[in-house]
Amino acid sequence: MPKDWVMRWPWSLIFLSSALGLLAAEPVPVTRVLPEVVAIDLHSSGKLNRKIVPECSALWASNRHPGVFWTLSDSGNKTEVVPVFADGGLANGKGGVLLKGSKNVDWEALAGDADGNLIIADVGNNLSTRKELSLLLFKEPDLSAADAGEVRKLSFAWPDQTSFPDPDLAHDCEAVFVSNGKVYLLTKHRRDTLTDLWCAEIKAENNQVALRKVARFDAQGMVTDASVSPDGKSLAILTYRNIWVFKLPASGEEFFNGPACFALINPPVQSWQVEGCAWLNTNTLLIGSEQGDLYTVPVSQLTDVK
Repeated sequence: MPKDWVMRWPWSLIFLSSALGLLAAEPVPVTRVLPEVVAIDLHSSGKLNRKIVPECSALWASNRHPGVFWTLSDSGNKTEVVPVFADGGLANGKGGVLLKGSKNVDWEALAGDADGNLIIADVGNNLSTRKELSLLLFKEPDLSAADAGEVRKLSFAWPDQTSFPDPDLAHDCEAVFVSNGKVYLLTKHRRDTLTDLWCAEIKAENNQVALRKVARFDAQGMVTDASVSPDGKSLAILTYRNIWVFKLPASGEEFFNGPACFALINPPVQSWQVEGCAWLNTNTLLIGSEQGDLYTVPVSQLTDVK
């Protein structure tokens, strides 16, 4: 055995071990067998005021105000959340609640936690060029409030992104949800139909978010929103052309492996960018498009998948 190889082999093992560790850390995509289904034609059940909500990019059912849904618009629009009813009417009769001192780089998702906070995900990253993303936390405001009060900004970056832009365009995101007290993000890929599930760990002592990759799922489309049902038992995931609903596990994070149902959706051509998803009740989803249309979809119209 050559002496120089003997000197080098421990380092070779270290590099090999590191490479294998990286490969092992990448989750195997969960793929479900889709049934033969006919797409559900979506018909508008409500309309948002486009002057107040120019581009509906998220929906979230209020915990504090029953029957009210918070929405927002994405990059280039006002730094405000708007309370609306399921028919699109303004819940406060006036318009949005301002987030003073905040910037709308690309707000794309909205959720709430058990502590009464709203969470805005400033995570839009169409070309995968952003090096800083953020979550904005603030107490869910009164409907009549002029501003949301104190806003906490929590910054992060995707741990596995090394190129800016990312040539795979796999670091966009438009979906955030809360389950069992934890905040999760789902990525939106532009070159495949996969989505990565990340857990965002929020710490009291600093304003940095630590991300942990949990799973990868073949969503059969670009994920645009996600929402947990009012009873905490189901997770809805929306893409431009389909809807998934998963029964959440009693414990653990195997969100994509349990009982699930699926539907293809067919929104009107002029209102195709469906990017908001919330629960009207435990049996019905409320879907919103950037063009301002709202649609209701009973979960009973979805088909079980294997």
